[in-house]
Amino acid sequence: MREREYGKYLQKCNLLPVEPAPVPSGVRCVAVIPACDELETIGRTLESLRVPDDCAVLVVVNHPAEAAPRVKEASAGLVCQLRRGALVCRNLHWIYAPDLHGGVGEARKLGMDAAVASQKAELLEHLILASLDADTVVEADYFPAILNAFGHEPRPEALSIPFRHLPGETPDEERAIRQYEGYLERYVAKLREAGSPYAFQTVGSAFAVRFDAYIRAGGMRIRKGGEDFYFLQAVAKNGVVAVGDKVLVHPSARPSARVPFGTGPAVRKLMAGEKLSEISDEAFGALGQLLSLAQDPELLNDTELFLAQMDSCCSDFLRSEGFSDVWPKVLANTPKRTDARIAAFHRWFDGLRTLRCLHTFDRKAASGSEN
Repeated sequence: MREREYGKYLQKCNLLPVEPAPVPSGVRCVAVIPACDELETIGRTLESLRVPDDCAVLVVVNHPAEAAPRVKEASAGLVCQLRRGALVCRNLHWIYAPDLHGGVGEARKLGMDAAVASQKAELLEHLILASLDADTVVEADYFPAILNAFGHEPRPEALSIPFRHLPGETPDEERAIRQYEGYLERYVAKLREAGSPYAFQTVGSAFAVRFDAYIRAGGMRIRKGGEDFYFLQAVAKNGVVAVGDKVLVHPSARPSARVPFGTGPAVRKLMAGEKLSEISDEAFGALGQLLSLAQDPELLNDTELFLAQMDSCCSDFLRSEGFSDVWPKVLANTPKRTDARIAAFHRWFDGLRTLRCLHTFDRKAASGSEN
């Protein structure tokens, strides 16, 4: 990456002080851990990390501006423990970021931006940013396994790290978390079967990204939930998000309500006896047909012919997204090489459009069966 791009990105960053000192320049991997009201769990997380000399850990102690006094006191208490050296972890750094408005996404971004900013431009080439949570436990080879995954050629832009949640605290919680894991695994497996380049898990406590891919993607998304999904989707538009071959991360199974969607709300829903909205095999089959057609350069060159070949639910969805108007303009600005045009399609038909298309298919199918 050119030094100019690096400098341009840093100019947009909100860089807060890093204690007790900036992350040393030349480290190979920095694990960024947002911590909000996790005074009771972060000690276990830090103890599980075996940090090599060339790696570091950066905790972002944060809470929302509207947080209850108890939560703000927990943040202050955690910072005090960090400053006293009461928490055990090698190469440990932290940022105190109270009164955030952008949720966990903003906390992740503050940490990752600070890690990038601490590095000399000439030493950035091999920097990996890893994303964890403060209620998560990792395997002893967490750092070496991540570095090894990025050491293969061609180097991936990012790594989706396999995970298995910690045991639930009750039989109901254990049942719910395994059910939710199965739900996530099925979705990614079906995407892979359909040929989607977005067939990877997007869990905030279980991914890592190269610094240059991080900057090209525009940095972490400032969102109160789903920041991991939107960020990794952006990374995948520029290259490959690899999937690790070993479970390294064990997120919490707790039914948290701190984010609007994701593990916590899903576990709460399952424990209440509700079901998660599964996507049908028929919808994934229609997606597979659509993606198969998108591999044909002749069809991609003819918008209406392309739409006419696929399931009507999918073609109706693409039309509703403005594909007929947008795609000719995309083609006009894309090299005529087959690989370039296929890549352009996948950048437009991204992970979010894929999910919406699947849901649209099932809604229409259900509506048709009722009539």
